[in-house]
Amino acid sequence: MHARAGRVESLGTFEDIEIERELRQGLPESLASFARSRLEWYGCRGAFFHNDAHYDGVLFGIWSILGPARDVVFPRLDCRLSSAVGSMAVFDPFEPHGVLDAAAVTYRAEDYEGAKPSVFLGFEITLSAEVREAFGIAPAHERGLTLSSRIAINPENGDFTAAGA
Repeated sequence: MHARAGRVESLGTFEDIEIERELRQGLPESLASFARSRLEWYGCRGAFFHNDAHYDGVLFGIWSILGPARDVVFPRLDCRLSSAVGSMAVFDPFEPHGVLDAAAVTYRAEDYEGAKPSVFLGFEITLSAEVREAFGIAPAHERGLTLSSRIAINPENGDFTAAGA
């Protein structure tokens, strides 16, 4: 895999009924039936802070398949999730996040040059009324900040930059 340091790169989409069945077995029952059948391979050598606002109407999931254990870091939430092989995480793709080594607080490209890649199976969960209820997701506040692909995110620490504040 030739993923550039800092970028999460798609390695292709596919559908496979057996992998989908395994994935659904690993998810809580309340979410399993809302997992979409389209799957995608992703690879990265660490990832700078970004959001995936192009995944509208879904929660995004990753299943760590190969590579070193790293953390998926959500700086606004002060949350780190381990991505050791076999682990799964489901999150809001609009929330700024990055993939960092366990001890890292900021993203620095030179820390990941030549590093072993992490490989994830990406999946989507339809944001249905049942999923919204299970995750406690309320309708957007009409005066709240709407995160989108136009919000400028500092790639090193996940803060909103002046243009995105």
